[in-house]
Parts: sequence; structure tokens; C-alpha cells
Amino acid sequence: MQTCPILQKKMMVKKELVVQNRSGVHARVSTMIAQRCKGFTSEIRLRNGSVVADCRSVIDLLSLGAGIGTAVQLEVTGEDAEEVVNMMTAMFDARFNEDEESSSQPSKP
Repeated sequence: MQTCPILQKKMMVKKELVVQNRSGVHARVSTMIAQRCKGFTSEIRLRNGSVVADCRSVIDLLSLGAGIGTAVQLEVTGEDAEEVVNMMTAMFDARFNEDEESSSQPSKP
């Protein structure tokens, strides 16, 4: 059974997220975001001022220039928008598991 596109539930959700990890949104974090977002059908974007990034594109995410303390706007449109917002919020709140990794490594002399 096909669903009529007009009747499909499309939701738009916006939420401000703050970059809390020390290194910001760099290559590893961008790759992590892009990989996780590919599992969703919604359109997923992050906005930093006038710069807008498609969250499935590592290059777009790197172009945000989002360092520690940067507030970015998450914009999600689609049927699974709430799931995406929950997933992205958890990733940002967990600091992309980066600060845990750096604190468990021994200090260099």
C-alpha cells in the first residue's frame, strides 16, 4: 500500500545545540554526524549564522567552522524529525565522546 505524499506527516523541528567538545566540529566529528544522519529519511541541516550544512556531507559540516562554545541551529524536516533531534542532541550532549577519550590517554612528558 502506498501512502499519498500529500497525506504523509512531514514535521519541521528546530533546536539550538551548543558545541561542547574541545576540538569543535572537525573531521572525525563531521564524519560521525554524517554517518549517523544517513540512517534517517528527514532533511537534516545545521546552521551557523549564514552558513548552512547538509548533515550528510562531511565537507558541508566542516564549512560551519563550529568551535567549542558555538551555538548552531539544527533544522530537521521529515517524518522522523523527532528521532533525529533526539539523536543529534545526545551526540552534542555527549561531546561526541571526545573529551572522555582525551582524558583517558596518558599525558605526554
